[in-house]
Amino acid sequence: MFKRKWKFILAWMLLFVFAINQAVPAMAATEEVTEPTIKATYRVLNQKATVTYEVKSEAKLKSVTYLQGLVTLENSIRWSVSGKKLSESGSFDVKKSGYYTLRAEDVNGGVTLQNIYVDMEFKAVWISYLEFKSTGYTKDEFEAQIDEMFDNVVDMGMNAVIVHVRPFGDAMYDSSYFPWSKYISGTQGKDPGFDPLEYMVEAAHDRGLQFHAWLNPYRVTTKNTDVKTLAANNPARKWLTDKKTANDRNVLSFDGNLYYNPAVTEVRTLIRNGVLEIVQNYDVDGIHFDDYFYPTLGSNYEKIFDAPEYKTYVASCKAHGEKILPIDEWRRQNVNLLVKGIYSEIKNENPDVVFGISPGGFLDTLRMKDRYYVDVDRWLSEPGYVDYICPQLYWSFEHKQYPFDGILNRWLELRKNTDVNVYVGIPVYKSASNDEPDFKKNANILADMIKTCRDTKLVDGYMFFRYDNFYSNTAQKAVNNLLKVLNK
Repeated sequence: MFKRKWKFILAWMLLFVFAINQAVPAMAATEEVTEPTIKATYRVLNQKATVTYEVKSEAKLKSVTYLQGLVTLENSIRWSVSGKKLSESGSFDVKKSGYYTLRAEDVNGGVTLQNIYVDMEFKAVWISYLEFKSTGYTKDEFEAQIDEMFDNVVDMGMNAVIVHVRPFGDAMYDSSYFPWSKYISGTQGKDPGFDPLEYMVEAAHDRGLQFHAWLNPYRVTTKNTDVKTLAANNPARKWLTDKKTANDRNVLSFDGNLYYNPAVTEVRTLIRNGVLEIVQNYDVDGIHFDDYFYPTLGSNYEKIFDAPEYKTYVASCKAHGEKILPIDEWRRQNVNLLVKGIYSEIKNENPDVVFGISPGGFLDTLRMKDRYYVDVDRWLSEPGYVDYICPQLYWSFEHKQYPFDGILNRWLELRKNTDVNVYVGIPVYKSASNDEPDFKKNANILADMIKTCRDTKLVDGYMFFRYDNFYSNTAQKAVNNLLKVLNK
């Protein structure tokens, strides 16, 4: 009896051990084996690219290395022969365009490769509100147009798009501050039912393009001052139609247009908040302002536009014994307060997002006392304002006042802060036009502009105005010549 019971117990024990032995390999087989992950980005400054990378691993890392070139084999002999050792996270500098491959290996033998293409030149296309329909889009229509445009931008050899997301105090995204743009829904303030900016950012990144959100900070309307044509939730309309008189001058009418008043703190706060919500809610690579700041005020500039705010400023300075700036310098200070504040907000939220401005290229005009009031001399020499400047150099080599090569050199001489990139705005829209004889007769003019920029060894890239002009029938020869040189 005892012997039978013992055999029975022994049989069950053997069966249990057998089951455990079978289960352990099965459990091990289903256990997830992790490998290191690598995230890499880069930025170009003065013809040198800095690749910043971060490696994460659940197991202890054994090695991190990188090679120039596109390497697809984890155990290629090249890793041991010419691989350059790296720390777990950090950065390294390169001076040539092309692929770079990073390799991370952990102590368990897990290996990950990550490649990144570094382009030593920033090559971007401006896509303005003019490329979009004022009658609005369905979701499918909009996405199809973006897919086509971004595919074409890639085919041109570009690596970035600069897309208008706020052309007239409105928004091509779901904003807490500005109404929906009519260039997405057909009517200002009308919700299109989808998020255009979210799709554009994703579509750009899927194609390896940087996405820079292009904003006009002060412009509310052009050729129209009727606030009733603005959406009910437009802050300009609300300020001008509410019962509060204190905010009536937040929006100014001048020369048939409406502008946000650059001298008002509440306005600067609105514009900063509008930038910050984009950086917080969307994975943009940059924020971009163009050349619309103060309007051209003319000979009466001391007595119009924001002159009442200047009088208040003067009275305050006298009351406090402070130095009084001339009105032109005071206006430049107003713009600087906005620019510096936006730069600071962006960097506090996400240091990887760049902020840049594309002023008109006419340096002498920018320094006049009656217009623009953009302090490019300061922006190119002091930290804390911009990451890049892109002057719009829209003249031929034969232009009497602003020959392309001459004005280019003048701009480059202004850069005293080497942390600021200098890009050049190229006028594709002028190719084969009657604007200047050289644009009409010389099909190599755009290509020659690129060659001239490269010869300086100081230009960091280009922006091309604008997308539609690449497909002008009369410009095709000049465009083809441009792209051949650009992509050499």
